Amino acid sequence: MVNKRDAANSYVEGNKKVKLDNGKKEDIAIDSELLGDQSSYANSGNQDQGDVKDEEAAVAAAASLAQEADPANAAAAALSHQQQSHPHHHHQQQQQQQQQQQQQQHALHHRMYDTYSSLVHAAAAQHTHRPDLTMLQPTTLPPPANSKPPHGSDEWHRIRRENHKEVERRRRDLINAGIKELAALIPTPDTNKAQILQRAVEFIKRLKENENNNIEKWTLEKLLTEQAVSELNASNEKLKAELERAYREIDSLRRQLDEKQ
Repeated sequence: MVNKRDAANSYVEGNKKVKLDNGKKEDIAIDSELLGDQSSYANSGNQDQGDVKDEEAAVAAAASLAQEADPANAAAAALSHQQQSHPHHHHQQQQQQQQQQQQQQHALHHRMYDTYSSLVHAAAAQHTHRPDLTMLQPTTLPPPANSKPPHGSDEWHRIRRENHKEVERRRRDLINAGIKELAALIPTPDTNKAQILQRAVEFIKRLKENENNNIEKWTLEKLLTEQAVSELNASNEKLKAELERAYREIDSLRRQLDEKQ
């Protein structure tokens, strides 16, 4: 009789362990499926950090709900111990245990499904209201570049001073560049800007005087050259006339000789 009871108890415990293991495997499979759905949902959409936080909350909720299955297993173990102490209530307690496990699993699955559904709907609604997450909100857009502050305000005076400083800086840069080029053209070792300008004025005056002197010289030389050319032309004409006269005299003398002979 005792052997039969021990065999029955061992068979019941084996069935309970198998059921508990099956329940754990089902919970783990459900958690893995939920996590896979969440990861695929996260990869399918262009969501921001708020969506990532929602997924992490879903994972934490699933983990906490999975941990809640351990008290159910502990309750099942306690019922098994009571069955060993009271063999005559074995069949009734077994049915109660199965009903309790089914109710707990059903409640666990229902809670996990509700949590996941609420997170999915919240993320979908968030994604629907924000189709383009990269677009800046109107409040974060920079002000237009052509907007001007009111006339006479502090900002207006500040911008005016900055513009005046920029104009003055550009003017000084141009002057300095011109002075450097001028210093490179004139023969002076001075580095002072005023001295460079003074030497440049003197050098330009000297060049102008030299130019005027050269013009006068070239004009005089031109006149002399033209006079010499005219004199040469006149002498050439005289020489030509004398040469022709000499040719005529030779011809007349040759004719006279021919007549005498």
